Amino acid sequence: MACMEETVDEKELIAHFIAVQRSIRNLSAHTLFAYEQDLAQFVLWAKTSLAIHPQECRREDAKMYVRHLTKEKQYRHATVNRKISCVKMFYTYLVREGYCQQNPFSLVAVHRQQSTLPDVLSPKEVATLLSLPSTDFPSLRDMSLFSLLYDTGCRISEVLALKERDVSWKENRILVVGKGRKRRYVFFTDYTKELLMRYVTNKRQRFDSEYLLLSNKGKQLPISTVGSMFSAYKRRLGWQKRFTPHVLRHTYATHLLDNGADIRLVQELLGHASISSTQIYTHVSQKRLAKVYETCHPHGRK
Repeated sequence: MACMEETVDEKELIAHFIAVQRSIRNLSAHTLFAYEQDLAQFVLWAKTSLAIHPQECRREDAKMYVRHLTKEKQYRHATVNRKISCVKMFYTYLVREGYCQQNPFSLVAVHRQQSTLPDVLSPKEVATLLSLPSTDFPSLRDMSLFSLLYDTGCRISEVLALKERDVSWKENRILVVGKGRKRRYVFFTDYTKELLMRYVTNKRQRFDSEYLLLSNKGKQLPISTVGSMFSAYKRRLGWQKRFTPHVLRHTYATHLLDNGADIRLVQELLGHASISSTQIYTHVSQKRLAKVYETCHPHGRK
């Protein structure tokens, strides 16, 4: 038997696991929400496809779940890796707490990452996006979010957690709390400043909240609303490529490198702990590299 005979409600197990992760790992609310969603998906699959409780899961069941993610759902490798890692951590917790005797995912290897370049918007596409009209609260909020993400390269979780006091209007900068509770400053343009000030004025007339970005009901803007927002604007613009908050982060980094920014500076602005995380953007900056070659190499000069 992989697990104990006595079973515990799966929602209770997940809640305990999330609480432990929150207390010992200082994870962001966005990451914890992703964990909760991944585990809920696994539990639903186990109950509907195998008619078993998570505590009854065996190694052959774990392999079936991986096939479900890759073959049936056809998720990207990065998504499959994240979901497998989450479930594996969950079972490590269950074993440690005595709910299971062994981790059925312990021998499941993550999939090899495909060498795919991140999706980015062209400067023209960014200009088209940011030129959309903003006349009322929802459109001012939406355009402020888009402009902030492109100007700062922040993670969506970092932007949604911003409060008005984090913004320094005089210096055109924002104090951001990133992964591992690390603080850094990011900067925004005068264009974004003017847009944000219009939005904040409108927001204060409607709501009393310390959070910078609010829903139409005056609550802290939820990640679910952001997803719907990006999908709506993608349809509105007629784009076929992916358009997500992370695409704007990729675009920010790529455009900085294309215009000659030092990769160490970009690493600091993105809040990457390791330079290896930033180096992927060098692969999409071939124009800049070719220009450096033509300028600096003796045989490249014309």
